Amino acid sequence: MPWNEVKPMDQRVLFIADHLRDRYSFGELCSRYGISRKTGYKWLGRYRSDGVEGLEERSRRPHHCATAYPFAVRQAVIELRTDGGDVLGPKKIQALLARRYP
Repeated sequence: MPWNEVKPMDQRVLFIADHLRDRYSFGELCSRYGISRKTGYKWLGRYRSDGVEGLEERSRRPHHCATAYPFAVRQAVIELRTDGGDVLGPKKIQALLARRYP
């Protein structure tokens, strides 16, 4: 006997269809699908804004790197490294940059 596997996208479409039929309260509908109310409202909001395409899985990758330095700072570090040779380590570079750009 094969397993009954439901794809996540199909589950979301069924959830929205059941919500539009208005048979159950929202909390009961979420518990029937084994999701939190927060997730249910997230799916509903995506459906309302983007239609069925909004229910597809989205990337969880960050949109930007929080620890990235601005381009000017990176260029200044590269300039110090090439001018100073191997004698400049991170502490000396930090001190020079602090003096140069207060």
